[in-house]
Order: sequence, then C-alpha cells, then structure tokens
Amino acid sequence: MTTPIRYPRRVWIRTLLRWIARLGFFLLTRTKITGLENLPPKGPVILVGNHVAIVETILMLAIPPYLVEMVAAGDLPLEPRFAPIINLYQILPIKRGSMDREGMEMMLDVLKQGGVLGIFPEGGIWETGSKGARSGVAWLSSKAHVPIVPIGFGGMEGALAKALAFKRPVLTMNIGAPLPPVTTNLPGKGRKEALEDAAQQIMERIEALVPPEDRRTRTLESERFDFQFMVEDADGQSLTPEVTITHKEALSKFFHRPVLLDALARNLQRPVQPLQRLDSDPTQIAAATQEILAYLTDENPQFLNYRFGYEAGAAMQAGLSELHALAQWAAARGARLTLKPMRWYRKVGSSAELFEERPGALHHL
Repeated sequence: MTTPIRYPRRVWIRTLLRWIARLGFFLLTRTKITGLENLPPKGPVILVGNHVAIVETILMLAIPPYLVEMVAAGDLPLEPRFAPIINLYQILPIKRGSMDREGMEMMLDVLKQGGVLGIFPEGGIWETGSKGARSGVAWLSSKAHVPIVPIGFGGMEGALAKALAFKRPVLTMNIGAPLPPVTTNLPGKGRKEALEDAAQQIMERIEALVPPEDRRTRTLESERFDFQFMVEDADGQSLTPEVTITHKEALSKFFHRPVLLDALARNLQRPVQPLQRLDSDPTQIAAATQEILAYLTDENPQFLNYRFGYEAGAAMQAGLSELHALAQWAAARGARLTLKPMRWYRKVGSSAELFEERPGALHHL
C-alpha cells in the first residue's frame, strides 16, 4: 500500500534550509536567474532541468516561490557528504531501473494536492554527453494533467568546490515558459510512442535553455573506446594469459564514467579504490571487481541497465567478469596486471579529437 504524502510537509525546516541556501548562493556564487515570471504562482506543476552536479538540485529547491518535493534516486544510499542535509529536507525516493509503482503513486499524490515536483528527467549524472529522455515526467504530466516548467542550468561543473573555496563561480538558471499537460490521445500514435515523443520534446526544451558553452561540454560529436592490458611476471617478461577480455569497449566506457565507481565507493562503501586508481596488483583488482559483481548480482541488477540500457549494461557486466577472471589468473602466478582503458572523443563544433588513456589523463591528438 502506498504511503500517502502530505503536501506541503516539513514546512519550517524546509523554509529555513531554502533561505540558508539562498544566502549561500548570494555570498558564495554569482548566480544569474532569468524567467522567474514563467513560474506559475502555485501548483500543481512539475519542474524539470538538466543534471550535472548537486548544485542545480539546490537551486531548484531554493529559488522557486514554493516548497518543492524533489524526486531523487532511491536505488542507492545517499552520499555521506550530503546525507545529513538531504535527510533533513527529505526527498521522494524512486527506485530506478524498474517500475516503482509506489514511487509513482506518491508523486501523483503530491500533484493531486496542488504540489510541486522537482525532477531531472535524464535520471543521473553518469554520462558525460547528452543523455536519452526518460518518459516518467511525460507520464506524470499526462496522468495528473499538470504543466511542466523546463529549466536550463549552467556553470554547474565543479561549482560546489569553487564556491566553498570562495571563488564565486558564475551560475545560470534559465526558467522557460510552461509546457502544457502532455496528451497521449494523438492521431496515428499509440500511448507509448506519444509519451516517448513528449519526453524527447521536454528534453529539447531543457537543452535549449542550457547556456551554449555548457551545451558544448555536455554534447559530443563522437566517442569511441578500447581497452588494453598487459600481464608481466616478476622479471618484467610479458605473459600470455589463458583468459582474455572480449568486451573491451564496454569495459573501457565503465572506467571512463568515474561517477559509477565514485557511487560504489562513497554511497555504497564498497572497497573499489584499486579500480579507481587503476592499480597493477591483480589480487586487489580481483577483489574490487568481485565486490562490483556481487552487488550487481545480489543487490541491484539494474544498476548498469538503468543507466546505459540492457545491452550496454550486460556488456559492461560481462567485461567486469572477464577482468575478474584475468586478475585471478595473474594473481595465481604472482604477475603484475596493467590496465589501460582508452577513450577518443570530439566535442560538438570542434574538429580536434581528444584522447584519454585513463580517466582524466587528457591528450590532444
């Protein structure tokens, strides 16, 4: 049975936190806000925006003239750095990667009471480029017959660290005109197709509000991956392992989405640091990959599928299994295992191809 949500809730503590956040933005950042007049005077309404970091979440909660029920991931524990404040405010947790009927009913309940939902339709911050649209917002708008207000955020990358270092980063919050409630009764289209089209239109409206410089850093012209490894004995002689890695592209992409390992290390407290550092000790590599595989098998099978789709998610998991077997083979022989996930990409509007031989190690070709 769905637990009813009373809107608004935690009024005093949320109001206090909102004013503290507003003061923080005034003192620690240079925040430019446009389109405040586009916000309806009251709900029900759904606020949607692009998601890069945690700062835009705080802006979405602090700036609108009402208490926003923020919808956020419920399939991972909260990051310890932010958990105390988030628990104080409280969110609506949604289990991603599966049909969370209870979560959807809670959101509908908020809208039926004239409430305001805050949602990031992309669903996460794991991808470096533009992410596919999710149809949940379109379904909610259609079901509750409520408008959607798109918001484009800019300057979010690394903004929190800069603000805490008193560097006053420039932030942008562009609020667009409300979109009418989504309708699925369209000639020649089924309900699913209508929702998917509406979801894509919502993402396009959000993207149009993102400052151009941030749009370019988020959208890639091309991206490709490869994965190399080397096994050496104690004398530095190369060994030919009996096992190998066939899902190289998917495994390299896993490493080049460092937020995945960050979530496993920080949110889940899993000892995956050897993979973050790309250590050469195969025993540690085997232990770290086993931690991930156990989590994917026993606790959260949708962790990769939700973020990348079933085919890509399955390929990543297969690549991790192959890496685990390779590390075990090398460890049994007292060998050294060198890992080299590689990535080539071009940003939109640029002809220069960039190369990373490991996450963060950027080279210009």
